[in-house]
Amino acid sequence: MRSLKVRITLLVGISLLLLLAAQAVGLRIIPGALVQDYVVTRLEHDADTLYGRLVDGTEPVELFSRTVGLIYETPLSGHYFRIMSGDTVLRSRSLWDTDLTLEPVPPGEQRISRAPGPAGQSLLIYSRGYRVQGEPVTIAVAEDLSAMESTVARLERSLLTVMLLGVGLVLLIQYLIVQRALRPVDAAVQACRRLEAGGAAPMQVQAPREIEPLVEAVNRLIRHHGLRLERTRRALGNVSHALKTPLAVMSQIIDELAERGDRASADALRAQLQAIRNTVERELHRARLAGRDHPGAGFDARAELEPLVDALRRLYGERVSIALDIEGEPAAVDSEDMLELFGNLLDNACKWARSRVRVRLRQGAGVEAEIEDDGPGVEEDKLARLGQPGMRLDESTPGHGLGLSIVHDVVSQYGGEIRYGRSTELHGLRVQVRIPG
Repeated sequence: MRSLKVRITLLVGISLLLLLAAQAVGLRIIPGALVQDYVVTRLEHDADTLYGRLVDGTEPVELFSRTVGLIYETPLSGHYFRIMSGDTVLRSRSLWDTDLTLEPVPPGEQRISRAPGPAGQSLLIYSRGYRVQGEPVTIAVAEDLSAMESTVARLERSLLTVMLLGVGLVLLIQYLIVQRALRPVDAAVQACRRLEAGGAAPMQVQAPREIEPLVEAVNRLIRHHGLRLERTRRALGNVSHALKTPLAVMSQIIDELAERGDRASADALRAQLQAIRNTVERELHRARLAGRDHPGAGFDARAELEPLVDALRRLYGERVSIALDIEGEPAAVDSEDMLELFGNLLDNACKWARSRVRVRLRQGAGVEAEIEDDGPGVEEDKLARLGQPGMRLDESTPGHGLGLSIVHDVVSQYGGEIRYGRSTELHGLRVQVRIPG
């Protein structure tokens, strides 16, 4: 779990769910306790009323139900009483032909219990022991709680549903807040990617106090990189300019040696002079690839490669046919770098092809390409040496061996991948390039 957004949301969600569980337990206990206390208070009142009628003795016991309330007269009304004194038992008419099985309660004590009642009712029973005319009497009064429990259960479900929706809403709001708060981090990532691709534009974002140091550090890095790159380019330009005159003088001296008949020395010096020129050219090219003051335009292979292919067709004439297959949308990579990369690859393919060159390219989130030709190809043991500076596999072909080396520089700059092999269809060299977006 590497996403900070997901981690924070998960931790907050777990905390809210634990709080919700505690509230659910509270909803389960507190309303039930309140209902029970309320009902017990009423049952105590009815039990005291029955006891008063027993002590008074002026009213026939058969009329106790009416005295306490007509609801004790209605069969299965959910309100019942039972009076026990020795073997004598007096039940309310509402019990009809059923009875409650209860134990006697000693005088002065009380009990609260739950028991099933008639017709599947759920009864709360309040029992209390009295002493009437010296005899122990137990008066039990019961009430059906089914309707109240059903109402409380509906209330619990409704409240839990509302709380669950509230938790979901809180998590959504919290996720959006975190996402908004971390936007400067995303902007910093994009700024670093632009820096890799050659862009050196500082970040212009409003960041929270905790993230401001990160934004300032990235902007300092961008400024430092730009200054360092500019110094490097200026130094290389100065070196290149300073070497022009000495190299020209050396070239003239070499020509004079050749005219005097010392061709062996002249050829040796000319080879070393060319190596110096190649090195200077290569390092200047590396400096250009290191980045630009402003990011280059995106790469649209259709718009960029078709003119390049037309130029190569004019250069190599009808000897080579070039098939171009491009799919996808323009990629967010530098156009000039891609033109240099594919220009060298296609020029190399046309130079060695007998008659056919084929290019397959997919663009969008980066660039993936495959360039094949029907030339002689490269021996297996020499494939790994391709792209090394100055590496030439055939001295009879014009060039300095810098083309594939430049290609490797471009691919390396973008953190991409290049592979060489033999084409299974055209039987020449196959080059596979992947540039991440």
